[in-house]
Amino acid sequence: MRLPLIAACLCGPLSHPALAAYTVSLEDSPHPAPRFSLDLPDRHGEFLEAPAGAQIANVRCGHSLLPKQPDGRWRLSQACRQVRWEATLNTPPPEGPDASAQQSLALPGWAVLTSSTVLLRESGKPEGSILAIRVAGKPDTQAYVPATGEAPEFYAIGKGQETIRQVAGWQVRYVADDLKRVAARGLLDHHAEALTALRRVFPPPRPNAPFSGQLLVTLLGRDGASSANGAGGMRSLLVNYPRDTAERDTFLLAILAHEQSHQLLALAGVSMGSAWMSEGLAHYYGLKTMRQSRQPQAEKDKVWQLFVKPERAPAQGLARLERRHREGDKSAYPLFYSQGATFFALLDQALQDASQGRRSLDDFIAQLRAEPDGSLPDSLRAELRAAGGARVDALLARYVDA
Repeated sequence: MRLPLIAACLCGPLSHPALAAYTVSLEDSPHPAPRFSLDLPDRHGEFLEAPAGAQIANVRCGHSLLPKQPDGRWRLSQACRQVRWEATLNTPPPEGPDASAQQSLALPGWAVLTSSTVLLRESGKPEGSILAIRVAGKPDTQAYVPATGEAPEFYAIGKGQETIRQVAGWQVRYVADDLKRVAARGLLDHHAEALTALRRVFPPPRPNAPFSGQLLVTLLGRDGASSANGAGGMRSLLVNYPRDTAERDTFLLAILAHEQSHQLLALAGVSMGSAWMSEGLAHYYGLKTMRQSRQPQAEKDKVWQLFVKPERAPAQGLARLERRHREGDKSAYPLFYSQGATFFALLDQALQDASQGRRSLDDFIAQLRAEPDGSLPDSLRAELRAAGGARVDALLARYVDA
């Protein structure tokens, strides 16, 4: 699995040099210090920008440091044709890194980079791009740089262990801090099982999408049985696994499938329209995939019951929770997982029962979306009602509209 040196991303050979506006270079060193550059066109904007919390330092054109403005942007001269900078990578604590924090990390001999923390962007240029990756002693490769508004991307570069598998027609590059351990635990098999199951029911990726059919899965150990979590990028997953126990691996399978659901929907160009729809649907399909897996039944039931609680009456509907979330109420977001998953689980069952098993929620994935205020469009309500009958109205009233 992860044995040789790596220049890992969802990488492919360097085949689109005209698009490779970004470059990251890494020398062979036990202490990774990646260096970045961005080639600029003859006519470019006046500023470069990065999201709040970016890990960027020493931005310069030629030998001159670029001044950083009070609004956090860097001013460019029209004569500048290439900008260079460095990244201040975080060293994980002894218990291990938190994947959900989506930080760029320095690991022994290699690094995990998050596009939103290490890549500058020309102000007013939202398009996606290509990152050329140059690691000493390795062939040059490329990876995708997300457009503004897309999920971030994760890159793993430097020395490390890796394996490549063909899964459900896709090339999956697995990178881990302890490949022997995660392989023995079956974690690579868990992901492959989840991806195979989800590929059967989710829409295919958009045609001609860059790096279509290539995925990166990076697994980083963390102490504590409750440390299983993850983050999904456009074509990459960053996942924590409990380093000291396998007792949560059934839960980890659900997390892998949850993040893989987000990724497959993004690659297919399916927009959920609201946070509750996005998180609730991904969480339900994470749980559904876990429930259909070969894991021990008692463990699957335990994880399922953590989130799917039909006996619990919601205090507020998901549409109202969405509005609270958009107004800055952070307490609303966790309810998207449990209440959203419960709604979709019951909706799926209603659709199956009404059709004697001929239809399910799988048939509606491409149509599922919510309005900006969290409500469901009338057209979608009508389609679901036609397939699932009066139970659909009752579920919408209880879980969405309440």
